[in-house]
Amino acid sequence: MGEARTDRGERREDLTIKLASAPKDTGNGCIHVVEGIVLALVAGLAGKYFADERDLPWLTAVGVVVAVLIVVATIAIVRGETRDARRAQDGAARAAALTAEARFCYTCQGVFYPSGYPSPGIVTPEQFRQHVRTAAGHDPSDRP
Repeated sequence: MGEARTDRGERREDLTIKLASAPKDTGNGCIHVVEGIVLALVAGLAGKYFADERDLPWLTAVGVVVAVLIVVATIAIVRGETRDARRAQDGAARAAALTAEARFCYTCQGVFYPSGYPSPGIVTPEQFRQHVRTAAGHDPSDRP
């Protein structure tokens, strides 16, 4: 899809984004772990501080519970991102196979396959992207 990067006038048309076969990478798990640990520490220390400040010892327990909930949520987020990254990596070969033969028509602003397989007609860039993402397993509706 190299020819889909610019039109005949060499203008950028964001076609690479429109025709992207996989979602953009959303982040780094290490950063989320650090954020989660910092937030958990702040919650725990805030509970301890306000327990001492207001002479309410039960606030320490509340701070600990909130800290534990933050750590659990952080683990769930990192595991979900790892699962999504693994799914994207597994689907990269399928997406490459679907996009290798596809061509972009500047006149009709559509995507087509010269051989007619897997799509016999012209589709919009959005339909093409959805088709490739679904076939490659990147579509959010495919997730368990």
